[in-house]
Amino acid sequence: MDRSIPVIADDYVDMEFGTGALKITPGHDPNDYAIGKKHNLPVVNIMNKDATMNANVGERYENLDRLEAREMVWDDMVEDGIAIKKEEHQQRVPRSQRGGEIIEPLVSSQVRLDEDRSSKL
Repeated sequence: MDRSIPVIADDYVDMEFGTGALKITPGHDPNDYAIGKKHNLPVVNIMNKDATMNANVGERYENLDRLEAREMVWDDMVEDGIAIKKEEHQQRVPRSQRGGEIIEPLVSSQVRLDEDRSSKL
């Protein structure tokens, strides 16, 4: 995508887990959002509201479902020789209470209703 990726130091990173390096995606994770704000990192949204990838990911992955895109990115990293290893680990994934679907965090703005309109709701 021809974007610079800043490298920062932060005490949030657990040096005992993995490589001690952590990618930060301020637009898609609440903890990363807080770290991004602290370090003035840009918030780049890569996902549409229907969980497909948007134009910020480039043509190869645009419009793919998030799960399909994740697999393709990994496969592309392996093919390019930049994937080091794959390890099993347990991750907390937010899920809907009703149906159990994965919830993908997404930064968005909330629209405040004016008094006239909100009184009619």
